[in-house]
Amino acid sequence: MGERLLSRWLIVCCLLASFARGAEPSARSRAAGSVTGDEGWRMLAGYLFRDAKDAFTEEKSGAGRLRTLGRAASLINDSPVTAGKVAEAEALLRRLVAAGEADETALYAGYLLARIAHVHRAAEIAEVEAAYRAVIAGAPDHPLAQLAAAKLALVLLYQRPDLPVARRIAAAAELEPVAGAPRLPEAAAAYYRVLAGAALFYGAPDARTLGWLLRADDIGPADIVIATSLRIQIAETARALGRRDVALAYYRKFLDTAVPTDNRQRTAQERMAEFAKESP
Repeated sequence: MGERLLSRWLIVCCLLASFARGAEPSARSRAAGSVTGDEGWRMLAGYLFRDAKDAFTEEKSGAGRLRTLGRAASLINDSPVTAGKVAEAEALLRRLVAAGEADETALYAGYLLARIAHVHRAAEIAEVEAAYRAVIAGAPDHPLAQLAAAKLALVLLYQRPDLPVARRIAAAAELEPVAGAPRLPEAAAAYYRVLAGAALFYGAPDARTLGWLLRADDIGPADIVIATSLRIQIAETARALGRRDVALAYYRKFLDTAVPTDNRQRTAQERMAEFAKESP
């Protein structure tokens, strides 16, 4: 039970809480080490980080790899997250990776090390990028690789001022085979929205931008607020690119799902009226 809870928590709570559904552990992972600390994982899944940390600390059944990982995950989520907690967590995770066992526990540890470098330690971007790429290379078909690719895309798009904008977008787009994979639909949809959002942010929208937005809508974000905003964004982008057919279709889709208090309804209605006037 412990590894099932591990996968569920790390993907649902620690990584991209609003995107992932959880991952089944592999047979190799189930065979690796003792499965202990179920109560700790339940507490993590319930956002009871301090209680989880105590549970992993007080576990009497031995210092298994999962227990070590659980304590590290608890430390970097137990508010306030101090430098001391981060340092202890990083040491525990490095110990797991250094053991040389090519199991899911080591993969999770590598991902959390990348997140610590990126979020908690503010490491050099080269180190952060290398850490995410190591997770992707280690298991490209694993949900963690998809999440790492999504994080790496953000790094490339917004934290590489040494690259021209076109190259930043191209580098992030190269991650599509992993970041846009169907294994985690919500994460894939978010990745495509991030790509398009960067192109719009930098004032460089093109046909690819509209394609990314349409791909995100095709996947279908579960959150109705996100889905509604995506549709008006598609409509506006299509209008700017001269794709009248797509713009009209998505203004209609937006109006079908927008709440009555959404002020963007007026914009959609005005745009549709403009198109009607332009019709022969």
